[in-house]
Amino acid sequence: MEKRQTSALITALIEQRPALLRFLVARFRDEAVAEDILQEMFLKLERSSIKQPIENIPAFLYRTANNLALDFKKQAMRQQTRDKNWTDSTTQQISGEPVDDTVDITRVLDAKKKVARITKALQQLSPQCKRVFTAHKLEGLTHSEVAAQLNISRSTVEKHMSKALKHLILNLKDMD
Repeated sequence: MEKRQTSALITALIEQRPALLRFLVARFRDEAVAEDILQEMFLKLERSSIKQPIENIPAFLYRTANNLALDFKKQAMRQQTRDKNWTDSTTQQISGEPVDDTVDITRVLDAKKKVARITKALQQLSPQCKRVFTAHKLEGLTHSEVAAQLNISRSTVEKHMSKALKHLILNLKDMD
């Protein structure tokens, strides 16, 4: 009786497969998940040893599909909770956003090389040109404020800035 019952269930599953697939797709809005559940259902039915006769096989199949769908949702929620808990315990967050606190040694070394090249290029400027550039670009002063601070004209500030920028562009043009 068990073999016949299992065979009848699998036959009914194959016949009802398109309708069961639509039923599961409507629940999950994901055909791949629905297909996975149907595959799981097939395997469970194939391995089952149902001793009692089933009066309404289509209802049994829909109930089984629904139960597997609920199990899938519960499993997905547990996985999501585990992932969130792991992420929360292993990452630092600022304003609710995760921050990657791992150090990429390659990026650190590249940054140090770039800073060294910029510093070397700045050292090649005349002292006055370097003061103008530093005051404007690094300290954030306007051209007029730099002129007042260094007791030079605004046009001189513009000339020094132009010279400094051209020098840096030429010396750093191959830098990423």
